[in-house]
Formats: sequence, C-alpha cells, structure tokens
Amino acid sequence: MKKEDFYRELIECMEIDPVDITEETVFRELEDFDSMAIMSIVAFADEKFGKTLAAEQLKNMKTVGDLMELIGREHFE
Repeated sequence: MKKEDFYRELIECMEIDPVDITEETVFRELEDFDSMAIMSIVAFADEKFGKTLAAEQLKNMKTVGDLMELIGREHFE
C-alpha cells in the first residue's frame, strides 16, 4: 500500500478530523485520538493487513511510524 493511501485510510478509520500525518506524527497529539481510535487501529490493521496487534504493542506505539513497524514495512511502498 502506498504511504499516502495508508495515511488517508488511517485517518478515516480513526474517525478524526482530516490532518496531514507523516511517520513522525504522534498519535496522542492528534485532537480526536482516544480509546475508540485505538480500537479502530486494531481493527484496521487486522482488516487491511491481516496483522493482530496486542495490547502491549499498542502501549509502546507512539507515532504513525511505530504503527507501520508493527504492521510490517514490507506492506508499504
């Protein structure tokens, strides 16, 4: 998946206001980021990439780049 498509779909799945995000974007700095957004990320990773994320992994996730690492860099162009 192209990174731009990933960013767009990630914003949609978290149901947050559209913002420009990059790998350096810190999730907790996003205005609408909350526990529901985290659950949406879990579902998104499973649905789009077949990747099951554990709670411990999510606790250590700070940036969009961290999420991309958890999913696997091989999935991104």
